[in-house]
Amino acid sequence: MLRGYANNGHCFETMELYTLMRRIGISSNNYTFPFVLKACALKSLILEGKVIHGYAIRTGFDSDIFVETALLDMYAKCGLTDDGRKVFDRMPVRDVVCWTAMITGCEQAEKPKEALLLFRHMQQEGLLAGSITLVSVISAVGQLGHSMMAHSVHAFAVCNGFLESVRVGNSIVSMYAKCGNVKLARLVFDRMEERDGISWNSMLSGYTQNGQASEALLLFYHMQDSGCKPNPVTALILVSACAYLGSRHLGRKLHDFIADSNIKIDTILWNSLMDMYAKCGDLETAVKMFNDIDPSKRDVTSWNILISGYGMHGNGKKALEVFSRMQEEGGEPDHVTFASILSACSHAGLIDEGRNCFAGMTKLSVTPQMKHYACVVDMLGRAGLLDEAFDMIRKMPLPPNDEVWGALLLACRIYGNAEIGEIAANNLFRLEPEHAGYYVLMSNIYAASNKWQEVKKLRQDMQVKGLKKTAAFSVIEFGKGVHGFHTADQVNPHWQEVYKRVESLAVEMKMAGYVPDKSCVLHDVEEEDKEQILNYHSEKLAIAFGLMKIDPGVEIQVTKNLRMCNDCHSAFKFISHIYRRKIIVRDANRFHHFQGGACSCKDYW
Repeated sequence: MLRGYANNGHCFETMELYTLMRRIGISSNNYTFPFVLKACALKSLILEGKVIHGYAIRTGFDSDIFVETALLDMYAKCGLTDDGRKVFDRMPVRDVVCWTAMITGCEQAEKPKEALLLFRHMQQEGLLAGSITLVSVISAVGQLGHSMMAHSVHAFAVCNGFLESVRVGNSIVSMYAKCGNVKLARLVFDRMEERDGISWNSMLSGYTQNGQASEALLLFYHMQDSGCKPNPVTALILVSACAYLGSRHLGRKLHDFIADSNIKIDTILWNSLMDMYAKCGDLETAVKMFNDIDPSKRDVTSWNILISGYGMHGNGKKALEVFSRMQEEGGEPDHVTFASILSACSHAGLIDEGRNCFAGMTKLSVTPQMKHYACVVDMLGRAGLLDEAFDMIRKMPLPPNDEVWGALLLACRIYGNAEIGEIAANNLFRLEPEHAGYYVLMSNIYAASNKWQEVKKLRQDMQVKGLKKTAAFSVIEFGKGVHGFHTADQVNPHWQEVYKRVESLAVEMKMAGYVPDKSCVLHDVEEEDKEQILNYHSEKLAIAFGLMKIDPGVEIQVTKNLRMCNDCHSAFKFISHIYRRKIIVRDANRFHHFQGGACSCKDYW
């Protein structure tokens, strides 16, 4: 009966039966303890598990290999790997099951190096790993993101015939994706003779983890053709992909698909859909979805998404109202809540409110983390308080990371402060020597100050290190398709007519008072060439395409991968006024809603 209950997940019934068994005087043996400990492991009943461990010691069964294995498995699954390791180290005889339980426990506790070290010792003792062991080892390598180890463990799986296991194949796909090698992940996926739902989800997730959302959506169409039915995990991955792309059309289509497929929409999926709408520019739908949640079922994630959504769209005061309402209704803010509210204050220039929120963290027993300091540095920097931001970094209780220095460097770029910018950049070059974006930011600061020799030196450093600037890219939806434009694009099939429209737009804007901001041109070229360079920014090309193709009265929405420049921001205000069109631009930092010659950000971003 104990085995029946435990093997079928009836944990509490197992414990009740065990208690009854002891009450009527029936002694436990080396078969009894493993079943009861398994029940404890399933529900993380650590207190009960320790009591049973004590009883096993008193009765002398703690040295039985079956009981020892069950004990270390219980401790590992309850997150107490150190306690499990004590049991493991005392075992005189250890079989593959024991080693696997310990390796899996370390991997699940996010101790990948310890898991891999155990695997090496297991091999040294002459024990051959099984597929279950290997899955945990593969997962540990994925956690480390170590490419060379990934190749080694893949070779081990091939040489020992483990690739016939779907579970092992799925793990290898996921491992390569976590190591950033999506091509190899797809190669393994394509060569799998048998695939299940986890196979497809692993590959789909691998694409979205590496910023390849479009490829994830294309793979989803193949998944449907294969006859494999999507499940709630598939839906979560695809919702994340649509949020990344910022595609409102695809987002709505996906939401309809989820409903039509009778996929259960639990709180997690509902929150993800809400987040997707906010990130796709449809904040109104996101707010409606939040209001449709039963107040008793709103979790902290629901509140965080709404606060973040308002902040992303530039409505910091509304974000603060939601933050206050959350606390009034009994919600407990967490570290994500504070990161969201501080970011909202930063984007809206609400400096005093942001300072108060940061100071109030400790009162709510939330310890400031690196991301919170980065938000405050960003907030102060955007407001031009560079000395205060720099002073905060110097007084931080934690060594500042690239996120903190990056926020300061961006502020220096906005305000043209080369002195503090150099300090921030040098720290970034030390922390993230392969990150091209930081070199570009510092180069831009020098260029804005006409320090072309320094610009040349930085660009030479980038060339020597093989670093390349991220190309600006903007996308716009039209009909059922998505059209993309690079800066000075001559690849898009519509580029010639788009260029003509951009040039006519420039004339119309000048007649309305627009003056090109040539300081946004970060190249040492003649003045007459700067205006032409500005005309062909990727977001301007996308907006011109939208004016040509999208019916009047319908808003134009563009998503850009980098921060929008001041000149494009100014131009879109003029265009929204001249054509009486609503224009929405989502850049790397936030949403801009242009209407009637003004922007929702109030020229603060």
